[in-house]
Amino acid sequence: MQYYDKKAVGIRIKQLRKSRGLTQHGLAGLLDYTGSRQLQRIETGETSCTVEKLMEIAQILETSTDFLLFGQERDSIDKYYKAFEGKNSCQKQYLLAVLQAAADNIMLLE
Repeated sequence: MQYYDKKAVGIRIKQLRKSRGLTQHGLAGLLDYTGSRQLQRIETGETSCTVEKLMEIAQILETSTDFLLFGQERDSIDKYYKAFEGKNSCQKQYLLAVLQAAADNIMLLE
């Protein structure tokens, strides 16, 4: 089971909020918070929010709850799992090596 990191969730919320041109006060208002302190506590990872509020945040910031919680869209995660389905141990090790080599050299694409 994968658990989420409150601080990482807060960082993603803050980054998305800023990229959408929203202030803490503005997003807090859209979330029906009486002030921005609750949102500030969420963004710093000091506290978490309810599932309902997380869904509302995702909707406002035009993202998924999977991205807010884990940093990846569920579809992307599923694609990776499918690449490994039906492969034996040796094939899985090879795929991991290829992925690691690609990740190590991704800057060559820039």
